[in-house]
Amino acid sequence: MSAAPLQVVNERQLNTRSHGVHTPVKHTAGKENAHSAGHKRVDQNMDQHRQPAPKRKKEKLSSLCKTPPSLIKTHGRDYHRGHFLGEGGFARCFQMKDDSGKVFAAKTVAKISIKSEKTRKKLLSEIQIHKSMRHPNIVQFIDCFEDDTNVYILLEICPNGSLMDLLKRRKGLKEPEVRFFATQIIGAIKYMHSRRVIHRDLKLGNIFFDKNYNLKIGDFGLAAVLASDRDRKYTVCGTPNYIAPEVLTGKHTGHSYEVDIWSIGVMLYALLVGKPPFQAKEVNIIYERIKTGDYIFPRDKPISQEATTLIRDILSVDPLERPSLDEIIDYVWFRGQFPAKIDESVMTTVPEYDDLDMARSSANFKRCMVLCGLTSASSSAKDPVQIVKNDLEKERTSAILPQSLSPGGTKNKYKEVVDLDAQKKLNDLAREARVRRAQQATFKKELVATSTNIIKSDISLRILASECHLTLNGILEAEAQKRMGGLPKSRLPEIKNPIVVTKWVDYSNKHGFSYQLSTDDIGVLFNNGTTVLRLADADEFWYICYDDREGWVASHYTLSEKPHELSRHLEVVDFFFKYMKANLSRISTFVREEYHKDDVFLRRYTRYKQYVMFELSDGTFQFNFKDHHKFAISEGGTLVTYISPDRESRTYPTVELLKCGEVPGRADINFMEKLMMIKEGLKQKAAIVSSAQSQL
Repeated sequence: MSAAPLQVVNERQLNTRSHGVHTPVKHTAGKENAHSAGHKRVDQNMDQHRQPAPKRKKEKLSSLCKTPPSLIKTHGRDYHRGHFLGEGGFARCFQMKDDSGKVFAAKTVAKISIKSEKTRKKLLSEIQIHKSMRHPNIVQFIDCFEDDTNVYILLEICPNGSLMDLLKRRKGLKEPEVRFFATQIIGAIKYMHSRRVIHRDLKLGNIFFDKNYNLKIGDFGLAAVLASDRDRKYTVCGTPNYIAPEVLTGKHTGHSYEVDIWSIGVMLYALLVGKPPFQAKEVNIIYERIKTGDYIFPRDKPISQEATTLIRDILSVDPLERPSLDEIIDYVWFRGQFPAKIDESVMTTVPEYDDLDMARSSANFKRCMVLCGLTSASSSAKDPVQIVKNDLEKERTSAILPQSLSPGGTKNKYKEVVDLDAQKKLNDLAREARVRRAQQATFKKELVATSTNIIKSDISLRILASECHLTLNGILEAEAQKRMGGLPKSRLPEIKNPIVVTKWVDYSNKHGFSYQLSTDDIGVLFNNGTTVLRLADADEFWYICYDDREGWVASHYTLSEKPHELSRHLEVVDFFFKYMKANLSRISTFVREEYHKDDVFLRRYTRYKQYVMFELSDGTFQFNFKDHHKFAISEGGTLVTYISPDRESRTYPTVELLKCGEVPGRADINFMEKLMMIKEGLKQKAAIVSSAQSQL
């Protein structure tokens, strides 16, 4: 079908908006921006929003754009200028028609607004990123060219407005149509992320309807390419109502793909409720609400529980707690009523879905996923976008665009039973796993050792790392057993109370670290790495030192036959014994048991802000938390001992505690959170296998 002929407009008509055609440019007013039109998007300088509003409206860079001539000749092709379509903060947009009659949208940027090399590279980056996109739900890049006054970016025209236009007309949408929109948006974002592109300005005003009312993501002005999936970006940018909290607070930690996922949550909320979740009159208030996740679901809006669950999960302040794109599409909410398509009536009529059954909805959903590239059958590995350095370097003084950027010619039906209860359980498990990963990442960042004894023997460090690894695996195995329902009593490990540190004194600024065990043996770990362990039930002691082949070597002596060179060591031990006896109380009622066959000594201690970690020679790990609750992990991670502040001590199979989720009768001590910190401590220590790594 041929396109309608373009009308040549005069200068007076240039600022008259066309009512029939829309294109991927930004609007400067409306609910997407809670501040004046002159401050369309935030970019780098956040302080501008903390200043008093200017009395005179700030002139936009788009006002510098010169009206294109009625006929533009480029690459042997002629383009005829048509209607003025609108403007954003940086560009104006016009209809363009080629000689064949095909209509495009031309985003026009004034050369005079490109005042620095940084601005020029930013424009070229936008062009290269957009030019590399090939997806049915992304506005198609056509060509780019320039004349003496403007740079033109030629794009697929989207004649039916944006999601923002739809929301303004309808005030709020129904969940089935929002599911359809969300699926197309997620498909496009997944494609972008597979190319290592983050959009960073996803919002209702940047998502457009094509002629068939399919959605297309446009405006790559703030998009960025990650060098790798671990790369981070640090520029503070976006549109206030849609900015992710880590963009506002993470100037040193950076942001990544999760900012686009956050925007999905904001858009879902806005489409269902009628306005963005954090909207306020003042931008600073919006930012404070975003940083704390301060929003509510209004009671007068009939939103399903499945929708609120999904939105709450996506709008997690911690980016690690947000579901991935694949996890989002697996949420139960998407298994609801799902239309086959969206038609032009969506702009004016509230659709009815009463006759849409679950079988047809499931088929429609699957078909939409295929078309959007969300299934394994329809998706394949994509090469990451590459910004060619040569294209960012100037070729000639008058030109903005390098030559290389502008090429110049450019079912089987079946019935499926959907188990929604099972799907909900899978969603819950995925959410729990994300929260655990996020907490573990927090503990990893915050768990920094403040002091420890230096071990210079690499074989000793490898032995310690192996013990940590063995115990950590024992805990992880118990977690797997818990997920399978636990162990029968016949397979539970035998309860054995471990040997634990009952008293300790850190005097490492002079002598070393002294401790008393539940066997009443007294040990001192001297600053030179040697240990003297004086036994409580005999006039004997052990002298332990590092060995490059065996890790530790222990020599046994009686007090009456002690070597002269160890006399001073024993005097220090006696000093600490008297000090601890006079000044410290035992933290446990444990004593030496028959199954304690060997004498035990302290191999390493590490002090953290959260706890002190003791590593004993029998493979027991003890964690004394700052709130005076203590845990010992023994028998390769299969047993957990809890010691309360009032010396109550009890040992449990690890899998049984995990089944309870708490220490019996002590729900107040946050056992699961403490166990995460314990695992992180073991994980960090398991990675230290050389003396070079052991330095703080």
